[in-house]
Formats: sequence, structure tokens, C-alpha cells
Amino acid sequence: MNDNRNTQHLIGWAGITVQVPQDWALASISVSEKEGYLRIDDRDMPRLEIKWTATPGFVDLERTVEKYLQTVKKSHKSDDHPFAVERNVRVVSKRQMQKDSLATFAWRASQQAYGAVWVCKQCDQTVIAQVLGRPDEKDLLHTAQRVISSITDHSTDGWTTWAAYGFVCQIPDDFTLAGQQLYSALLKFSFTRDLETIEVARWGMADILLRDKTLDQWLQQELGKELKRYKPISDETQFRGHEAVAFAGTRMPPLQSLKRFALHLIGRQAPQKLLGHAWHCEATNKIFVVYGLFDAANYELADQLRDRIECH
Repeated sequence: MNDNRNTQHLIGWAGITVQVPQDWALASISVSEKEGYLRIDDRDMPRLEIKWTATPGFVDLERTVEKYLQTVKKSHKSDDHPFAVERNVRVVSKRQMQKDSLATFAWRASQQAYGAVWVCKQCDQTVIAQVLGRPDEKDLLHTAQRVISSITDHSTDGWTTWAAYGFVCQIPDDFTLAGQQLYSALLKFSFTRDLETIEVARWGMADILLRDKTLDQWLQQELGKELKRYKPISDETQFRGHEAVAFAGTRMPPLQSLKRFALHLIGRQAPQKLLGHAWHCEATNKIFVVYGLFDAANYELADQLRDRIECH
């Protein structure tokens, strides 16, 4: 028995969150303004697919399910196994998912899958989720029930959870993802809201990175070129009992004050101050960094972002 099946971890992207077995990991992402696709694999095969599409107005759920199953059938047309479908399987319920409109299904070919389709009126989108397995996998229905019932499909209280490879952070939902780096040694997300920016990152192997330097010295070396135009001043401190650094800087070249004033006149934010935090979590042997360029009305975001990052 694989004990990892009973240990869960969080994956979150663009408003979608899900709890999955420990040995499943984010494998493929495709997100646009009106639709998205997320695939999660184990070591051997795809295990979970989630698709979401903006669908304001009426949605014919039965037609949506039939259309999706036809697409799946076409993708298995070269199988040696016949394609069989079962509807209204007890995967999840409307009550569990807190949805007024929901349908379930199962299919079997060279693989098998259990899935659900629902309409979320709160965020005006249709979500399709299916958990895949081998044809002889006896407990796949139980796994599908546990995984699909954990899915959420929109932000909570104005904050969106972003989580991958054990890194979990929360960002205000009106910030847009501008870029990401997903490597074993470095996870980094960049966000923008008008002219404001947020960067959140996690470095691994902290004991090696900090072998002959303090956290502040490492920070100056790692981000010095990127932040030098703001001339940040740093203070060594503590956060959650960890060695930490708080830093702040401003960029005010000629005419910048006039530009900020003009932007405020037309109702746009005009960020001028760089604020950030870094800390070394010994328990996980990782370094966490969060910083951004903020408008004066939003300086408190720097501390809020730090407090919403999980480290251990």
C-alpha cells in the first residue's frame, strides 16, 4: 500500500484549489482570460484534469457532459479496449460541492476515470474535473471522491491561493499573474495590478546558499541588481522565530513626483515604494522572499503577503 495516498497537499492556480495525494504534482497549466486547464500527474501517469470555462448565462449541463465524453472517446479511439460510459455515479453531490447544477460520470477504456461537471454561478464558469487511474485500480472511486470534493473554483475573501510543489501563498485577487519560474531549486511568481507589482519566491538548499554569508548578504547578492534602482535599506529581524530581513526603498527620479500626481488625478495608483521581507526557514531548509512596488495606500500589503505565505 502506498502511504502517500493518505497524505494530502494543496495545489492552487488562478482561483482553482485542490487537495491531492502527496506523490501527485502539477504537470501542465494553460490559462487564458476565459478558460483554463490544469493537469496533475503522479510518477507514472496523469491523475487529475481540471478544465474551467467562463459561461455567463444559461448552461446546458447534460449537453456539456455529453460533448466532453465524446471528446474523451475520440482520444481513445485507437485503444484495444472498448469505451464504456456510466452516468450519475456517486462521485460527489451538489451538497458537497455547494452547487445548484452538477453532474457526474465514469468511463473506462485502456484507463478508467471518475469525474464531475458543475456550474458555479458565483464566478460564472463551468468546471470539469476527472480523476484518472489504471483499469485494475480498485480504490479509484474513493480517491476521486476525496480529491474532487476538495476542489474550490474561485477566490475567497478577495485572496487567491497559489500553490505548487509545497509552496503556498495568497495574493489579492485583482492582481494578475505576469510570470512564473517552476524549478526544483527555485519557485517564483510575479503579479501585477496596474503599475503595482508583487514578487514571491522560495529557494531550496538554504544551508548551501547561506554557508558563508548572512541572509542579508545573500539577499544583496541574489537580488542586488534587480533592486538597486530603489536603493533599498534592510534591517535584520525575526519572523516566526526565523532569521529574517525587512527591506524598503524608493525610486524617485526627476519628474516622478509630477507623474505620480497626474496618475492620482485620473484615479490610477502610482506606486513609488519598494517593500519586502525575506526569511530562512530552518525546518524546511528554504529561503522565502516576498516584495513589491506599492502605492502609498497599499503599504500594508507587504506584511499581509508575508503573513499569508506558509513556510513550515
